[in-house]
Amino acid sequence: MKNERDVLENLKEKIRSLVRMDDNDLEAIVNQFECRKIAKNDFLLKEGDRCDFWGFVHTGLVRSYTYTDTGEEYTNGCIRENGFITESLSFFAQSKSLVNVVALEDTQLVYVNYIKLQKLYEGFPVFEKFARILYEERLAGMKAGILYRVQLDAKSRYLHFVKTQPELMKRVPLKYIASYLNITDSTLSRIRRKTLHSQP
Repeated sequence: MKNERDVLENLKEKIRSLVRMDDNDLEAIVNQFECRKIAKNDFLLKEGDRCDFWGFVHTGLVRSYTYTDTGEEYTNGCIRENGFITESLSFFAQSKSLVNVVALEDTQLVYVNYIKLQKLYEGFPVFEKFARILYEERLAGMKAGILYRVQLDAKSRYLHFVKTQPELMKRVPLKYIASYLNITDSTLSRIRRKTLHSQP
């Protein structure tokens, strides 16, 4: 199927961008991946279920969220095209997830399950290197995200998000952005109004 071939070709480019790999090995690796379509508002993962996907968003947009002690949704982040996606705590421990992952748009995922990933690690050391680089990038990004949301005031958090994630500003509902920035909807609306009025 043409669409599936396009998805796997895109995956090849993703792998080639981080590591050098023999073409035959690369073909063998990507052939282990599966494609899955998730309709807008459908769940990729629900709290209490076990995460069994490790891969990338090919097209679309998903949101990860958890519930606070007061029952409110807290947005952990949003992942769009070419973004790496798994729920690490559940996936690697093969345990119940504490996180929900839902599609904000019609989404296509390319992924492997836990067993296939372990076999890829064993059979292709260069793929394990690829995964390590992914983890390093994700860990650094997560740490930077935590620091700016803790150290900056509400307005600075918003401006930082606008600067670093302009595409998400156009595609993610503001209530989810407010949740991610750990501010109320009304505070975000007020900051946006003041920011727009202050622009020349």
